[in-house]
Amino acid sequence: MRPAIVFCALTLLAACEAGPGGGSATLSTPGPDTREVAPGTALPFGQMAKVCGVSTSALGTPVATEAGFTLYDTAATSTAQRTQYVTGFADGCARQFTAALALFGNVGTLEATSYGAGISHSPVEPAYEEVKRQICGVPRGQPCGRATARLARNTTFLTAYAAFGASGRHADMLLHDGRALAMGVEG
Repeated sequence: MRPAIVFCALTLLAACEAGPGGGSATLSTPGPDTREVAPGTALPFGQMAKVCGVSTSALGTPVATEAGFTLYDTAATSTAQRTQYVTGFADGCARQFTAALALFGNVGTLEATSYGAGISHSPVEPAYEEVKRQICGVPRGQPCGRATARLARNTTFLTAYAAFGASGRHADMLLHDGRALAMGVEG
């Protein structure tokens, strides 16, 4: 058998095994964290980058943990934009972004607001819909249902706000199974 055919067959087998009921989903697009920066590099709001070799103590104060990811704030009492970090990625490197405030949101909250009220404006929704389809086996626009707890074990949303207060400008990030899958800015 030719190597290309074997590779294709193994790829299809892996995709089938990760299908409905599996714990991990794959997307064909690169994540928002493909760029690596040196520790201490300032990023503009709305960008995320990988930063390796930073000690846990240098990340700041751990402020929240969700679905295997931990959010660190370098100046937790400040209301100004500053560097923040997220850990929990498969490669062992932190991800860095700039925000005045950052909060995790779980899949249950997103589904309640999106499917219950019929209003979703998240820029990462297309990526979430694909993850949900692969893990939960449900079509676009439908809640995950019985598999929600399984999906929530390794999937979360992180929202970073440009300003503390009612500015509305924010960046949404979809984090899943040790990876950053999508990021988008609104407002």
